[in-house]
Amino acid sequence: MPIQRRPKPTSPDEFIEGANLTESVLQHQIEVLEHQLQQKDEHEQALVGEIEQLRANDLDETERQLLQKQIDELREHLKQNQGSVEYPIAKIHPNPKQTRQTFKEEVEAMERSLQEEGQLDDVMLFDDGTLFDGECRWRAATNLNWKTIRAVFVSRPENDQTLRRRTYLANRHRRDLNALDKAASLVAIVCDEISELKPDEVSRIVNRVLTRLKRRKQKLGDRLHLQPQEQQRAILAQFKLEPVEIQVFLILLGLQEHPATLNRNVFPTLSLNPNLRIAVRERALGCAQALVLNRLTSDNLGLSKQKALQLLNEGIEVTLANNLSEIKAQQWVAEQKKQLVGDATKALSNGVRNQHVDHILVAVQRLDLDKATISTEQRQELKQALKRVLQML
Repeated sequence: MPIQRRPKPTSPDEFIEGANLTESVLQHQIEVLEHQLQQKDEHEQALVGEIEQLRANDLDETERQLLQKQIDELREHLKQNQGSVEYPIAKIHPNPKQTRQTFKEEVEAMERSLQEEGQLDDVMLFDDGTLFDGECRWRAATNLNWKTIRAVFVSRPENDQTLRRRTYLANRHRRDLNALDKAASLVAIVCDEISELKPDEVSRIVNRVLTRLKRRKQKLGDRLHLQPQEQQRAILAQFKLEPVEIQVFLILLGLQEHPATLNRNVFPTLSLNPNLRIAVRERALGCAQALVLNRLTSDNLGLSKQKALQLLNEGIEVTLANNLSEIKAQQWVAEQKKQLVGDATKALSNGVRNQHVDHILVAVQRLDLDKATISTEQRQELKQALKRVLQML
């Protein structure tokens, strides 16, 4: 059996040198790991940047497929770096800056998909459990009484303003993003960046500027929202707008939204009756049909507020039950107005004549403006008085 020699004792200098070497190796390994993590983070940020750049443009079907491919690549990148986890559904909460507020139909479809095929894509969460992507999957899983859902985690933006903007861009090109959700989100983004601006001022500023330009026979140009920001600034400078007006327009243009389109098709939804808003978000009423039904007001119909609201609610039920298009909804509203006028005429013809009105009629019929000498001021007052009477008839 060979004799085992005792190892030579390590001198203090050799020990210190070995310790320094070990520390040096460890430091090198730490630097390598940090470099690898930085590369992974840079790759993740590059993917996010590519996705946001794509979402900031008007996409055709091929580009939509490319966008979805980039999203899938980001999700796969996160899975490879972190791995998926089964995260408790009860600890997940929605994004308070979420653009979409309408989920009903998509959630119902997602429930069927989860039941038949299981969860195909992970939801994306921030570290505190806030959703970045996948709210429909989370809502559907909640309705199905799932306890956990597969998730990956992504870095949270540096502030809420950036989060709201990114969330809007993430939802902008989805076909089910309705005009009401879009309008509310755009107003919030503008107010984030111009803190002194009140929400109801945003749409008024846009409408005011466009009305002024129309009066001057000036136009923004159909593709202004697709131009570089410097060119947008140069064009807006030609119109001599107020500083806050330029700010609002540049923010909207920076989101690839044309102010004229928003003024015509999106911002009008902000004036929807509360019942119509609920019907849009919870019962899948189309925004175009909602805007048609929004004309059923007491002022437009000459009814009390209570009766006008009853007719509005009837219009909601009829539109939903019969799946009326915008044109069909317009026809239904016109029919209701026609019927109200007919009922009013019938009531007048069957009623007792008002003697006071008869006296006024006689006086007006006898008035000969050609022979009478009346001042310009009296003529104007008479026009205004007759106009008010005609509006009430």
